[in-house]
Amino acid sequence: MTTTFTILLFGPQAQRAGRRKLQIELEAEAPACRDLREAIAAAAPELAETLSASRFAVNHEYAGEDRLISPGDEIALIGPVSGG
Repeated sequence: MTTTFTILLFGPQAQRAGRRKLQIELEAEAPACRDLREAIAAAAPELAETLSASRFAVNHEYAGEDRLISPGDEIALIGPVSGG
């Protein structure tokens, strides 16, 4: 079963990708954020450099790599942030 997920992008990652959203298809029956990270690296290589320092937020909460995702979840890729 293939499911399409929309990933929201912000700041420098949105600029690198040239868009504010990514559409990612996953074939896993019960995909997790780790599956999403791998799929993003393949689909948007311009983001690969920042992915290891990025986190996911699912439905407005930070999510670990094991967090399962479902169709309809709001998923955001939160890139590295600097400042003070």
